[in-house]
Amino acid sequence: MLEQVVNTRDYSTVELILFGVGCYMWVVVYILYIKEIRRGQCIGMPVFAACSNFAWEIVWGVIPPSTDMGPLLVWAYRAWFFLDLYIIAGVYRYGTAQISTPGVAKYFKPLLVATVAGMTVLYYFFKSGGYDTPIGATSAYIAQMFISVLYLVLLLRHQKLVWQSLPISWLRMIGTGLNTVFLFLHYPQLHFLLSLGVMSLIIDNVYIYLFITGRNASAAQSASAG
Repeated sequence: MLEQVVNTRDYSTVELILFGVGCYMWVVVYILYIKEIRRGQCIGMPVFAACSNFAWEIVWGVIPPSTDMGPLLVWAYRAWFFLDLYIIAGVYRYGTAQISTPGVAKYFKPLLVATVAGMTVLYYFFKSGGYDTPIGATSAYIAQMFISVLYLVLLLRHQKLVWQSLPISWLRMIGTGLNTVFLFLHYPQLHFLLSLGVMSLIIDNVYIYLFITGRNASAAQSASAG
């Protein structure tokens, strides 16, 4: 029965648990993103990181082949894609607020579409050219670096546009962290991929630290003013 939903031939139980839990944590993150878009009518994800992320999901969630880890993980990838349809629509609608350059803001929507299309082409040829792992890990962590770095930049430049949702930050970090532990177990020889995982994890922790300290400083300032 278990063999029908996950690939126990090529992956150990520990590896499947680590990767599966990490992937479905990101499903929860996406659901929280959607709730925040509906509530705040704004985008807390860096817009061009969102483009890269959505492009990856088109290539690995829609265009076959998908991950070889079994149907349970294939549907995690597809869940990301379907949930991200709403998120990318929110980016298209509200993302201009993150753009401070008038010339870029003027053409934001066509630039957004062009970025998704261009990144989709790049990830597709990366996959079809045989440069990726069977689960899309290398390109996924390239996309993850976009997310981690640009989240940090967004926090430092546009703090009012970053959702004050600590659960999203923790779930992002823990989900990616579990997947990174999986990489060390299953791909110990892929040093470039492992470096991406470690660097993303470090940046995510820096982000959480700055997020918490900034929120505490703001609360202290509000308390003293009151």
